Parts: sequence; structure tokens; C-alpha cells
Amino acid sequence: MIAAVASTALVALPLVTPGAGSAQDLRLPSGQVDQRVDRIVAVVGDSVIFMTDLEEQFIREAAQGREIPTDPEAREVLRRGFLDRLVNEQLLLQAAARDTTIMVSDERVETTLRGEWDEQIRRWGSETALREELDRSQGLSLTQYRAQLREEIRRQLLIQSFLQARRRDARPVSVSDAEVDAYFESQRAVLQRRPATITFRQVFVQPMPGDSTMAAATAEIERLLGLIREGEDFESLARQFSADPGSRIQGGDLGWYRRGDGLVREFEDAAFGVREGAIVGPVETQFGAHLIQVERVRGAERKIRHILIGAEVTEGDLVTARTRAEEIRSRLQAGAPIREFTERQRGQQIPDSVEVPMDQLRQLPEALGRDLMGASEGDVVGPVEFPLGAGQPAWAVFRVDRIREEGEYTVDDLRSQIRQVLQQEKAETRMLEELRARTYVDIRI
Repeated sequence: MIAAVASTALVALPLVTPGAGSAQDLRLPSGQVDQRVDRIVAVVGDSVIFMTDLEEQFIREAAQGREIPTDPEAREVLRRGFLDRLVNEQLLLQAAARDTTIMVSDERVETTLRGEWDEQIRRWGSETALREELDRSQGLSLTQYRAQLREEIRRQLLIQSFLQARRRDARPVSVSDAEVDAYFESQRAVLQRRPATITFRQVFVQPMPGDSTMAAATAEIERLLGLIREGEDFESLARQFSADPGSRIQGGDLGWYRRGDGLVREFEDAAFGVREGAIVGPVETQFGAHLIQVERVRGAERKIRHILIGAEVTEGDLVTARTRAEEIRSRLQAGAPIREFTERQRGQQIPDSVEVPMDQLRQLPEALGRDLMGASEGDVVGPVEFPLGAGQPAWAVFRVDRIREEGEYTVDDLRSQIRQVLQQEKAETRMLEELRARTYVDIRI
């Protein structure tokens, strides 16, 4: 839809693309020796970049089917761009290595590698075809290519993890409307046509445990809180009693969270309303009753543990939720503002408003897609039943806000997306400038 600004720090994975045969044109004819081989072109901290590293970038670009200029000046501009990218990559890799909180597991690397490898086999049709192309265009065996791909994936995952961590801690970056407008104009020629879309707002109703089952769960949390006050260990009690399978084995450890990271509203308000080391509870949510420990505070983040005592949802609770969804539908049809019903969705990662291309409606649940296809602006659709997990359903009600025909994009259509792209680009540029300022960098070409 819009050409994203790629981070200058990231180097493309060394993939090969069917039909890209020009890579072999960049290899030296047999018997010739490139006098620049092993020449150091840059020093970055404790690492060096060789001329052969730059030549490898040309091979990768060609292997991706991208045109490589033959004009010496244009080629030199491209070479300088490759060098800048490699320097940035080294700056980020070295910063990630110094950050003890950044780790990439072997399992994650291998999982990503399997996906990339399978995609390469799919593109080429067979492992034999891939082997032949690697030998022809890059002079690599399958084993060499897989090892190269594994190492490149590890490097990229390290960089991605580092950037994600730094974005959370980064100072806000401002982007003006003029900058957004300028970026849109620069990309206008390559934009595809805007598809026909439907925009709707949604209210989800999840069944809540009844008073009697919640009271029993709350009583159990109060008992455990008493044991902790008598000296029992929170982690040990979580392993014994918590009904949360995802955290129980880790002693209730949920990891680090910020406000807005997806915690349900009641849980988030309780966890962020106390100081480091505090234990708070019982806290009631749709999952049951919780005992929450704020183990550590680091800026805006909190490391949280909890013990969950589940409260069973009965058939009567399901009927109550369905009835509530029907009441919401009736009130929306009578003109009630939808914001009256969306507040409880805060912190549940449920978007308030959704815009969907009309040709993608069939990918939605059948009943919803069918109803939306025949809807007009202002129509209320639902309740539609959705699986919630553990065999329980939830219900959703939708109000159609706008239906748009296919047409050209306007800057207002993409303003928020462009702003996010530019904010990310500015933040990464600022971070790289800071890393360069405190790292020894010597460019030798």
C-alpha cells in the first residue's frame, strides 16, 4: 500500500530469487585476481569491514533481481550506501552485544531458518534447482548457503531485538504535518489504488464468572495472601496453586510490562497502582481472582508475578453475556454512542475501529463476513459468536461507520501510517548518531 522506509541498519538476508541470473556477472573471470580483496575499507569499534564485504552486497542485490548500475559514478554511490549500511549494522550488533538483556535463542534462530529455507525451496521448486542456482550465481554449496543464512538470521534477530528494546525507551520523536505531506508526495507515484473498504467499530462481550464462583476464588486468594504474610514464598505458592498454565511453572512470572501492553484493565490498574515489591489482591478479572506481585520497577516498566485462581463460567454466565450483547445491539440501533460500551476493552488489544478491504470480508468468520457484505453505513451487525478459548464463547456487536469505493489514496488516508514510519526512521537515525559518537569509526575509502 505504501512503500515503507527500511531501516538503514538492516542488511538483507542472502536469499536468491528465481529469474535473477545477473549475480554471476559480478564474479571475477577465472584466473583474475581483484587487487582490492582483503583491503580494509572501514573500522567500527573492534570490527573491520573489507572490500570483499562490499562486493558481496552487489552480489546479493543482483541475486534479488535488482539492477546494478554500470556507470562508475552511480556504482560508487551505491557502494557508499552499502558501506554506510554495513557500518550501521556493526554499530547495532556491538551495542546489542553489550546489552545483557538482549538474547536470541538457538531455537528462535533455527525456527526462523526453517521458515526461510522452506520458502527458498518453494520458490525454486526443488532443492536441486536451488543447489544449481547457488553454484552458478554465488559459487556456494547448500551447506555453505545454509550456514551463511543461519548466521545472517542470528545477526538480524539480534538487531531487531535491540531496536525493539530501544524503541520502548526512546524519547518521543515529533513529525510535522509538512513532513508527512512531503513523504506522501514522494511516494505518490508508486502507490497502488486504494481498494474498496468497510470501516466498522466493535464491542466484545466476554462471559464473566458469577458471584458465587468469583467469591470462592477471591476467598482462596485471601488465604494465599495470609500465607505470604506468615512468611510463605510467592513463587512457591504460584507453582502449587496458580491456574495460569503459561506462568505457573515459572513461579507466576509474567515478565516486564508497560501500560498498554495488553494486560486486562483491572489487572493493569492494580499492578501499576502500587510500588516496587508490593503484593496486591484479590484482583478480579474475567479469568478469576489474582494475587499480583510487582517484583521490580524499571522506568515505565514493571516486572510482574501473579497467582490466578480460576472462577468457572457457568451456562448461566454465558446466557448473561449473550443477553448483554443483544442489549448493546438494541441500544446502538437506538442511537446510543458506541464509546459507552468500548471502555472495558481498554488493555485487551481489541481495536476500537477496523477498516477491512471488501475483498477480504470472506476471511472473517462466516456469519460476520456475510452480514457485513450486505450492510450499509450506520447498520448494526450481531451479536456474532467467537471462540474465546477453553471452549468458551464471546459475543461481538459491530456498527458500520463508513463504506468507501475504490479510488486514489489521499494523504489523510495514510497520515497515521506515514507518521509512524517517519517517527521510527527518525528515532533510529538519532540512535545511530549517538552510537557513532561514542564508537571509533574510521572510513578508509
